[in-house]
Amino acid sequence: MSLYFKNGWGMLPKDLTELDLLLDDTFLQYIRRNNDTAIAKWESYILLHPEIKDKVAAAITLYYNINTAEAEKDRTMQLNRLQQAVKATQPVRIRRINWRQVAWPAAAVLLLLGGITLLWPRLKPQKPATAPNTFLVYSSEWGQRKLLTLPDGSSVILNANTTVRIPSDYSNKHRHVELVKGAALFDVKTNSDDPFMVTSKQIQTTVLGTSFLIKSYPYEPQSTVSLLSGKVKVSEQSGKTDPLTLAPGEQARWNESTRKMSRASFDTVALRTWKSGKLVFNNASAFEVIRELENWYGIPFQVNGNSLNAKRFSGAFDNDKLEKVLSIFCFTAGCSFQIQPDKVLIQF
Repeated sequence: MSLYFKNGWGMLPKDLTELDLLLDDTFLQYIRRNNDTAIAKWESYILLHPEIKDKVAAAITLYYNINTAEAEKDRTMQLNRLQQAVKATQPVRIRRINWRQVAWPAAAVLLLLGGITLLWPRLKPQKPATAPNTFLVYSSEWGQRKLLTLPDGSSVILNANTTVRIPSDYSNKHRHVELVKGAALFDVKTNSDDPFMVTSKQIQTTVLGTSFLIKSYPYEPQSTVSLLSGKVKVSEQSGKTDPLTLAPGEQARWNESTRKMSRASFDTVALRTWKSGKLVFNNASAFEVIRELENWYGIPFQVNGNSLNAKRFSGAFDNDKLEKVLSIFCFTAGCSFQIQPDKVLIQF
């Protein structure tokens, strides 16, 4: 029930505060997107009274900052999903970390959404006698990040909706990781005697010691290898094209349609921001925001309507829930959203 619109949707009091809005049931339903009638009424009212947009935006931000109960519920659900996923794979140890108090070494970043770290087991699993070439498979769900620490000290940060396969006999003399899908940031320990190799789709990346990001989502037409430090060689697995040797700040792009590889520069500041767990937009178009959210949360977006005239968006988010980011973005851009299990619907 609405506190302010008991007798129809007239004008709100001029001295209304953000807290007053949060006391209104229909406004909370509008934020939570769980009542179509409330959503329609508030969107219509805001459209007719644009002078209230700033106050509504402040109330939405305040809601997510003070609603600790829902945040704790979300963290509990993510932990349960993580534990279920781990039970389906080889045994691993899970522990919580307070990553804000960790002193980060320059060569390795230990970062994970929600403060959950997934570590490589100290004891290497026994290889079945009948299956000598076995693999450990690790996956992250959308909205999650995971950290793998390999036996040689190298680390892998899995972005959302990412899967990697690692041979059970991984060692200092056999360093090979397969990126099945998604995006992963690799911090590789130097070993001149044994190059570190990552395969993804049709490309192969070989390094001695470096930091680089590989993106290879199934719904994107190209795969990329972005180098932060060191040197890498990127080649097609079939060997039909000439390999590219990248320097820091360079990116290799593999086009699935043309089956060709090209070299380009990329924004190293944005990638380092990605490593720190912060999502930043600076006067970005709706298309740019949606594409970045797809990669960040690892879930495809389906956009309906025309987004070309949407207001450009600026904002910063620090490991926030997708629902919060979309609420603030859609309020600015003038769109609505619906989060489904396998995709996000955006309507302009």
